[in-house]
Amino acid sequence: MRKFKFGLMASGLVFAAPGFAAQAKHHFSMTGNYVEGCSCSAPCACELTGVQMGCEGIGAFNLTGGSFDGKSLAGVRAAYATAPGSWVMIYVDAPNDAKRKTAEAFMRAAFKDWGKIEAVKSGKISISHKGNRDMCSVDGGSVMSYESQAVMGGDGKTPLCYSNIKDPMHPVIMQAKIVHCTYSDGGHKISLKDTNAYFNHAIRSSGKL
Repeated sequence: MRKFKFGLMASGLVFAAPGFAAQAKHHFSMTGNYVEGCSCSAPCACELTGVQMGCEGIGAFNLTGGSFDGKSLAGVRAAYATAPGSWVMIYVDAPNDAKRKTAEAFMRAAFKDWGKIEAVKSGKISISHKGNRDMCSVDGGSVMSYESQAVMGGDGKTPLCYSNIKDPMHPVIMQAKIVHCTYSDGGHKISLKDTNAYFNHAIRSSGKL
């Protein structure tokens, strides 16, 4: 049986258990490009109102600038696959070992509440956009292959946009739908088409994770 420590403060009794201390927050900033897609019908609630369980999906970042705990993230590309509440797989493509370590720490902090982080692997990550479409891949598509198309808003010219959402890394996102998405690694497989996707080609955010 776990033994609890008891402390007394002016306001009354405080109960503290070993190992239950609040996790330290880490400061980050980031600029760059981001895409993601999942099995939900659009719009997926996870990004808008907070992580929920029941879907599965992938995402990727191309960071042109930023930092984590004061260490540079410029030039880092990172990707992930997840079933929120169950598992997370993370991939890092960094220009050197120091930035790889920083990127791993950043991604672990960012996805700590999304499920068990089963692995953080090095991989060749590509992320790009052309016209109204976004593409990303890990290891040439053998691990992950993804393409999405932007969903236009009321003016018929610009993508539907959500702002002030519940994700500090990209508080503004645009709506898209998946053209195709496949993922296979670590015993997990994802195959998606015509489901929810989000993107932001000009992330500029900062905060704490």
